Amino acid sequence: MDMPAAIIEYFPGITWGQVSEVVEDYGPVIQVLQHTWSHQTFQEIMQGQVTVPDEVLNNAIAECISDKDAINSLEVHSKENGRLEIKADTKKIGRIELSGNIEEFVHNKDKSSVTYRVRERALKDHGLASWFFSRISLSMAQKLFGKLDFGDNLPVSVKGNHVTVDFSEAIKNSQLGTTKLEGYSISDMVEVQEAVPHDGYITLKTKLNIPDEIKTMVLNVLQ
Repeated sequence: MDMPAAIIEYFPGITWGQVSEVVEDYGPVIQVLQHTWSHQTFQEIMQGQVTVPDEVLNNAIAECISDKDAINSLEVHSKENGRLEIKADTKKIGRIELSGNIEEFVHNKDKSSVTYRVRERALKDHGLASWFFSRISLSMAQKLFGKLDFGDNLPVSVKGNHVTVDFSEAIKNSQLGTTKLEGYSISDMVEVQEAVPHDGYITLKTKLNIPDEIKTMVLNVLQ
């Protein structure tokens, strides 16, 4: 989309003589919005349900695996019964398979975390579990918040067979988290209330905390 045309469209009454000033103020915000969301994704967010196909999730996970990691590959398979199956090929142990469910996936202005419960086998290697679930969590969140920096210190808590990943700082430090629109932090516009696996995809239940006129502005930008 041509940037000045986009600005003229969602700022009624603006003249071409004012475009340069508005581009300076709003151009970076528009670029972040267009880089993060498609028109379809934002409509899904507005409707309260965003779909993340396994293929999209696994491609995002694959992009974060480097030669330095202890993992050759990691794949997630969502099932209709709400289960999440994880298959990994590790350099030291070989193949590992886990099955479990997402007990909580929440994002709001106060908290951003995911809790998984692994079933059918004990979690003996907490380091590998932290690696698995931190990558899965942020890759799932990318559909809503854009590419996130995994970093080396993403807080992960392992208690028994429960793994909780705190990705608050990753979102706060992202492009979306450091950008505001009309006084609203863009990452705080979106709430996530739960994540539910289905056969081949995961649905994220969402809520938008912005006035209707801001929703319209964002939709116009994403056309």
